[in-house]
Amino acid sequence: MKHVRIAALLAALWLQPGSAETPTGDQLFLHGDIKTPTGWVEAMAVRDGAIIALGDESAVRAAAAPSAEIIELKGATVMPGLHDSHVHPLFAGLEQFQCRLAPAAAPDVIQAAVRACAASSAPGDWVMGGNWVAAAFQTGQQNRAFLDTAAPVNPVVLNDEAHHSVWVNSAALAAAGITRDTPNPEGGIIEREANGEPNGLLREAATRLVEAVVPPATLALRRRALLLSTQQMLAYGITSFTIASVRQPDIDPLSALSREGLIPQRMRGCLVWDPTPAALREAEEALIARRTEYATPRFQTDCVKVFLDGVPTESHTGAMLAPYADLHANGQDLRPTRGLLLVPQPELNGVVTVLDRLGLSVKFHAAGDAAVRAAIDAVAAAHHSNGLGGPLHAVGHSTFVDAADIPRVQANAMAWEFSPYIWYPNPMVSMDVTAAVGDARMRRWMPVREAVETNALVVAGSDWSVVPSVNPWLGMETMVTRQRPGGSTETIGDEEAVNLDTAFTLFTLNAARLEGQADHLGSLELGKRADFVVTQQNPWKMAITSLHAITVQMTFIDGKRVYDATH
Repeated sequence: MKHVRIAALLAALWLQPGSAETPTGDQLFLHGDIKTPTGWVEAMAVRDGAIIALGDESAVRAAAAPSAEIIELKGATVMPGLHDSHVHPLFAGLEQFQCRLAPAAAPDVIQAAVRACAASSAPGDWVMGGNWVAAAFQTGQQNRAFLDTAAPVNPVVLNDEAHHSVWVNSAALAAAGITRDTPNPEGGIIEREANGEPNGLLREAATRLVEAVVPPATLALRRRALLLSTQQMLAYGITSFTIASVRQPDIDPLSALSREGLIPQRMRGCLVWDPTPAALREAEEALIARRTEYATPRFQTDCVKVFLDGVPTESHTGAMLAPYADLHANGQDLRPTRGLLLVPQPELNGVVTVLDRLGLSVKFHAAGDAAVRAAIDAVAAAHHSNGLGGPLHAVGHSTFVDAADIPRVQANAMAWEFSPYIWYPNPMVSMDVTAAVGDARMRRWMPVREAVETNALVVAGSDWSVVPSVNPWLGMETMVTRQRPGGSTETIGDEEAVNLDTAFTLFTLNAARLEGQADHLGSLELGKRADFVVTQQNPWKMAITSLHAITVQMTFIDGKRVYDATH
């Protein structure tokens, strides 16, 4: 109850007419539907980017200076700014300048798109793009020869829907020096034809073999891509976000654009740590050691990303406790039976213990239930060595979780992070994942309700550009309905649904807590920063199946209007 007494004291001091402590307001937001932790109010005053008054119009006007700017809300709804706890803004921006494929595009559509992209490129230029869904193809259809027909002289690299596999043509394989004699790299798979020749599908760490020879995007293009994607996020009311994987080419433009004020959002970057190869690990550890050089007032660099597995699609790279359901019984299925755990547990325990001691939050990529268990075990080992009270570590994605592990995240002072956008409209789930794991496991797909009921900290992230849209309202809607946006008779794991209040908290106050910023972000309260979104509709007064189409009118950060739909 202490925080309630403090809030009441602040309100009494700041709203007392004539008090020497009464600050003057720079902005007055009037005649709206403003969401606060204790209910709805009609007015808000902001001074120097902080909230100084909330309540009815007369009380808020009394706290403001006569010269305050008045923003007439005309009945619009004001809510705290939204947080995306897992997003890839550089990828999302760059892919909008590449060879783009419609979600679940049919093979002939993909071939036509690649042919058109190659025709508009100079001979020898790389054709980059995506995303494809394996279930759209017939057995044996997806190979390098299929792409060779569309682009015989241009190297082609197409990401899959999860961004954990690439599909390449013969020119790309040749450029990377990948032949029948090239061994699978540690943590990766080069898929092969019956005669041993690579078929053009590269999984997990094997993708690096091609990525290493792709000409890097110029700094100018990377800046342009980040400006595009972050502006698109502002249009949805996203005022803070966590970049889920940051490598050396990413961090320079992120830091520079933040320092220049061109990316207004508050960002947290998770610097990637890979166990192999040694040269990559050493370079990544050197970047982690230099992390503070890139930090800005709105760019935290206190997070490290560790990939524990791949994805539970047809690739079978997500680490599962039980075998995949679609294994072929003819003995010719070379895919992993239970997926790939990319970091041995003893090594993982040691690394997480060191990072925990340094005060760095670890974001685990853990899609399969075996990877989720490995993440929890590693944090438990770190706490055994270092004690509690250190940074918050988060299990990212948490697509499949064994029921026995649900209470362990709260018990180990960790956080859950779920990716609700992946349910729909992305076809990866209904096509590839369901076929790979079977219907029984899909009933507990992303067990959000179970996690929330343990009182653990739970957040949500889009994983954009793995999903087609960064729209957080879509994520909230599908958390509540477990249906397609707009409603459907088809559901996925409807027993794991939560209510709108819970879903909204995941995107606001809970995310701010994980970022270590709940003292000044995540809710509209006295003394907190004026990061908020203005919408035409009130989510609590509209059909939940319409939430994905909510209209954002304005977005504010520190009281500054950074997005306006009318301009």
